[in-house]
Amino acid sequence: MKTLKTFIVTLLLGCVTVGLVACGAGEMVTLGTYNATNKTFTALPTDADYSLVQNGYNLKLQGTIPYSDTILEIEAGNIVAIKFTAPTGVTVGGEGAYVKTTNRQTTEGWNKYGEEAFEDDGSLIWVTSVNKENSVQIKIKWNEATSEVVYTLTVDSNAVLETEA
Repeated sequence: MKTLKTFIVTLLLGCVTVGLVACGAGEMVTLGTYNATNKTFTALPTDADYSLVQNGYNLKLQGTIPYSDTILEIEAGNIVAIKFTAPTGVTVGGEGAYVKTTNRQTTEGWNKYGEEAFEDDGSLIWVTSVNKENSVQIKIKWNEATSEVVYTLTVDSNAVLETEA
């Protein structure tokens, strides 16, 4: 019985860890940078000045978030790239697959993208600007058979947002 309790506590702690991997639904969430020129995503090294803390579908940026030039039609500012990887065994795509994002650059609210939003490997790379005043959301539906998941991204009140040099 003690071994079972230890296993359950370890599993629960693993799901709420400060790591970059989601538990529960099975998606993996990774913070990194996106190069629009060659369309590549690079995960941040472990010694980066900022990090992503995940608690279920709530994502929080901490540390010093760098200033970035305009990328993918997003105004220059504090821009981050997050890669979502579908749960193991989930085939991504089809008519039922979509991504919806909030966009603070316009007043139109949700922007919707179909199957074309996903990478060839089935992952999704979300590039968005952040600030301390507003949260940003992304809704993901991997395929017609999966439920929609909604992630909310916020910036920690103690985080530092770098400005243009």
